[in-house]
Amino acid sequence: MRHTFLFESAVWEAAGTFFDATGHALQLEGETRVTHTTRGWRNEGRMRVLSEPPLVIENRYDIIPFAPGRDTTSWVSVNPVLGKLSGRFVLVGEMILSLFESEKGEHKGMEVLVKQNDESYLGRGALLARGGKVSSWSITLKRQREV
Repeated sequence: MRHTFLFESAVWEAAGTFFDATGHALQLEGETRVTHTTRGWRNEGRMRVLSEPPLVIENRYDIIPFAPGRDTTSWVSVNPVLGKLSGRFVLVGEMILSLFESEKGEHKGMEVLVKQNDESYLGRGALLARGGKVSSWSITLKRQREV
């Protein structure tokens, strides 16, 4: 399986549903930009939950590129609310799995990105804390343009 998300520099539009800790559903929109440099890969995203007031979620992932023939790699992210996150991407057929936790272990989560075609992925994920679910999401990523 040849993946396009993460593996190619591009801007992707995100749209879908954000669920809070109680399961209340709100629309979500945003974009993420994947860039490749000689120092590694970067994925910078900004999502906006259409609540009142809107909730803005920003992440910047620094990704170690997948080594030839490998199906896992690691990443770190700085999130303004959660702090430093560490995670792994795992390739499983048409899926990219992302497993992560915060530096102090208070938060853990996962996301599954399922390739629909070269231009589109479905994303499903959840953020957990010791007390249970913090949030979850169901999104579609659509490639907008190359970077």
